[in-house]
Amino acid sequence: MACGTPVVYSSAGSLPEVVGDAGLPVRPGHLEDLSAALLRVLGEPHLHATLRQKALERAAQFGWQTAARQTLDVYRRAASTR
Repeated sequence: MACGTPVVYSSAGSLPEVVGDAGLPVRPGHLEDLSAALLRVLGEPHLHATLRQKALERAAQFGWQTAARQTLDVYRRAASTR
């Protein structure tokens, strides 16, 4: 995502939360869905461009500084409830 690559991802686990609307979800184990999603990304220039932009924007929301700040906030809240 950080490189602007359109994302096709499994709809299982935490990936939907991470990717958001910046990619196309597919059901795990459904090769037909995977194939169809890949063909869409490769065959629809407008979709490719839209997902590329969304991927860049979404990836920019993640980083070590943000993760560290959020973790510290959780620790502070947990310590203040004692």
